[in-house]
Amino acid sequence: MKVIDGTPEYILIEPTEGMLDINEWKKGISTIIRKAEKGKVKRVGVTLHRNRDHYESCSDYLISSGFEHYASKVNVYRDLKEMESFHPYTWRTLEDRGTTEKAFMEVWRMCRQGSDNAASTLSMEQHLQSVKQELGSGWKYSCRIFYKDHQPIGIAIPHIEPGTTNEGRLFYFGVFPSARSKGTGSTLHRQVLGCLKEMGAEYYIGSTHLNNEKMQRVFEKNGCHIHAYTESYYKYF
Repeated sequence: MKVIDGTPEYILIEPTEGMLDINEWKKGISTIIRKAEKGKVKRVGVTLHRNRDHYESCSDYLISSGFEHYASKVNVYRDLKEMESFHPYTWRTLEDRGTTEKAFMEVWRMCRQGSDNAASTLSMEQHLQSVKQELGSGWKYSCRIFYKDHQPIGIAIPHIEPGTTNEGRLFYFGVFPSARSKGTGSTLHRQVLGCLKEMGAEYYIGSTHLNNEKMQRVFEKNGCHIHAYTESYYKYF
């Protein structure tokens, strides 16, 4: 299993490819729970693939260990080797003069309004702190506000997944409520996929909540294919 250390806010556990030794997996989960309790971590999150062997046993173990089901998600994959650059919107990062963390968090907050994804349990400050911890020294360059006619329309946080050299991900992607239902989401998403390629990504792994059919249509329009259906569980301390 893959462990993402966002302490003291969280520890996330994601599945990896290959056969799962359920006894070793359970031992690993128990070890991480003890680490979280000792380190006063606020929550532990675990993601399971629904189509993998032992899914039911793993789910039952998490529930019996005090985890709560958070969301059902769709994971997608897109090869970026033939992705062309596409720049319909201008953008600024937190490295640019005049773009503050406060302004970025406000745009992020606006993008979360009316989302079909399940509501987050973290504050905006905690979300930004998570970005800093997961992405490391280059986090400011990944935090981008996108503009149309000098007005913000959304944000994206493209990055190379830590521990890899070519896996592109979006820590967050969102569009202003006023810019939705106009094709903005799919256009912006396509542009950000190009940004990932420019950053060195050879492929993209994305996800959205199962209820978010709008984002799933964006994925489909931009050539993404369903890779897996997952379930996420949280334990709070």
